[in-house]
Amino acid sequence: MAADLAPEEFRRALLRLKREGCSILVSSDDDVGTDRASRRTLGAVPSYSRVLVTGDEDGLGDRLPRGVTTDSDSVSVVNFRDVFAESSDPQTRADGLRDTVCDAVETFDKGGIGPGELRVSVDSVTEVAGEVGGDRTLDVTDAITDSVSGVCGMAYYHVDADDEETRASHASSCDAEVEVRTDGGTVYQRWHLPERGSTGWVHL
Repeated sequence: MAADLAPEEFRRALLRLKREGCSILVSSDDDVGTDRASRRTLGAVPSYSRVLVTGDEDGLGDRLPRGVTTDSDSVSVVNFRDVFAESSDPQTRADGLRDTVCDAVETFDKGGIGPGELRVSVDSVTEVAGEVGGDRTLDVTDAITDSVSGVCGMAYYHVDADDEETRASHASSCDAEVEVRTDGGTVYQRWHLPERGSTGWVHL
């Protein structure tokens, strides 16, 4: 797909997403790309509030921006495997994850946050869908998006690049999609904005 989104138009679109709140789908083909994308999307400002939804807490250090740790008061970690361990029923699991993440967002909102200062990362949607099913996962992410957008925050949903079904179902409900690819150790990104166009591949 050729690049058809002018740099200045792209810059203005990103500023609007940050100002108004948004949901962004991030697809990556390996851990290197996912780590890099996560560090960038979670923001470089240490005081930002961050909710990290993951099934593997051991790798979080590689996905947080410099100067930010999971022990920080501005970071909330939700291990979806711990949430799912409380029930064997897929719907109950999905509801539990939705409520836990939305509660974390509400807690940060009570402390006062400005536009773009809350970042939520779900890593990965592919894994969650494997546990509770695609439709339930979409319901969960839609609810998270509503909660995050309500405080003008930014939600990032990570998905495996080869998981076409999950990518397709979530792309239509997100404000933008970012493809992340690694080539020879170098990580590249390409953005797609509905009804606006796409960027070319650029270094991430």
